[in-house]
Amino acid sequence: MTSTGNLQANDYRYKRDVTELRYFYVLNPASPHRGWALRELIQPAFRALHAEYGVTVQPLAYGAVPEPRPDGVTYVIYGPTNPLTMPVDEQGYLAALAATGARTNIISAYPLSETNEDRPDYAMAATWVPELCDLLDVNAIFPDEVDLSRGIRTNTWQDVYVNAIGETIRVKYQPTQSVDPGDRAVLHRLRQEHDAEIVELARVHRDHHLWQRKPYTDGSIMFTHDGHWFASQTVTDKSRMTADDFDLITSFDEGTAGLTYTGPRLPSSDAPEFLMLSSVLGMHGRRPRLIVHFHHRELTRGARYRELVTDARIEGGRFSAGRLFYRELCQKQTDWFIIREHGMVWTGDSVAQFEEFVHRVVVPGG
Repeated sequence: MTSTGNLQANDYRYKRDVTELRYFYVLNPASPHRGWALRELIQPAFRALHAEYGVTVQPLAYGAVPEPRPDGVTYVIYGPTNPLTMPVDEQGYLAALAATGARTNIISAYPLSETNEDRPDYAMAATWVPELCDLLDVNAIFPDEVDLSRGIRTNTWQDVYVNAIGETIRVKYQPTQSVDPGDRAVLHRLRQEHDAEIVELARVHRDHHLWQRKPYTDGSIMFTHDGHWFASQTVTDKSRMTADDFDLITSFDEGTAGLTYTGPRLPSSDAPEFLMLSSVLGMHGRRPRLIVHFHHRELTRGARYRELVTDARIEGGRFSAGRLFYRELCQKQTDWFIIREHGMVWTGDSVAQFEEFVHRVVVPGG
């Protein structure tokens, strides 16, 4: 529901190696669901992470904090807990974890009513939980799952898997940085060419709060050109971005998951799917000039536009996701859709078109 502040401090100049990453889990001793969470959420998530990236996870006793490691990234998954009734000592412990630099994610467990519906106090979570997470510098993973057998609203192991990647590895592609003078010249030209548009996009993001967790973790933007792309860097604040927050991408290889770029920081973690989407659309003569991925809580999980939600979750950061995006646009016969439990993807040709779309679709009654 929010994101750790220390994520913003990482400039992502290069991709993290597994040796620079540490993962821990802490079970809430007061939760009756702690054994279930370990067995059904944490262990499956880290089995998948180990198979994909070679990472391992270690148990950490409640109350203990890992030694600070400024030269790497420390991740902690904690829970289950009810953020609405979290006692002061538990809040203090989570704040202590964050104070060491650990990126701490929370597994939530909100009790359901006797009729297996959300209790009235759950409505408070929309404002209360983000404020609590900002205060403690942690991230409560959004609880989309309703577990009727346990009588709780909670998370899935896939949620833990995706969030752990986002807080640590983040980019799934293999980056190669180009220092070619010709590429640098193109980057400089594109920054001048798109400067005013990016300023306008930042304004639209600010005016309409087009993020769910934080403006520097949510969303991404790509301008397409003949033979190259101009993409936002990973962990770019979309509400304050300028052309300096964009990279030139000169090539990609789906087979090796490779991407070549010019710029000071890594391109967006969403770059692979947008590179593939723009290429496939171009093959069919309909390549957009602009692709915007953004978040909006009401549209992602609200009642409006349910017909534009993908049937399945689509894991971002992979070139194959771009092919799935293309399929969604074709099947829905529209220029945008909603990724289940994630956010929106819009394709078009100008910032003016995007703002018109926001006023028409995102703004209620627009």
